[in-house]
Amino acid sequence: MTKKKQNNTKKQLKPLEYIKSKARTLPIYKCYINTDWMEKGLASILVARQHINGKFTFGFYIIDTFCKGLVISTVKFNVIEEEMEDFIATYIPQKEEFFTQINIDYTLAHNIIYGAIAFAEDYKYKPDKSFEITKYILEEDDENVELIEIEFGVDGKPFLIERDDNFEAIEEDNDVNDDLIL
Repeated sequence: MTKKKQNNTKKQLKPLEYIKSKARTLPIYKCYINTDWMEKGLASILVARQHINGKFTFGFYIIDTFCKGLVISTVKFNVIEEEMEDFIATYIPQKEEFFTQINIDYTLAHNIIYGAIAFAEDYKYKPDKSFEITKYILEEDDENVELIEIEFGVDGKPFLIERDDNFEAIEEDNDVNDDLIL
């Protein structure tokens, strides 16, 4: 009688599978936001998690805090720090004369993202379909994340600004597009 050989090789997960099943187990590395998000009503938020190999998986979220909530989001999987820094320089507004992106606490980033989504849903705006994947970069929206009171809208009421921002580049700059079926 021969014994079956045990296969000790681990199956490598596709990026989408990894993000859905394991991204929340990675430690938060940094979170960035544009400094003028309150005045402009448009927040560009990056939440980065670090792998044990030193690389990063991060979610990037464009949030309309005045009305529409999550406008678009994307994810980058297992990238080196320089690639993440290039992404930040490209998509979080900055000017040469002063630095307009800041590092923020994860709890604030979480509350801005989920708070804006909840506010927008009260007025029948749904988050972009990309959030079906990028939500896995964030912690669950439950009592384990401290609630911070943030005012959405203008004086608590929706304030729609028609923006001519083109987010196609963000939509195309997604590491899991091939795996997405939305």
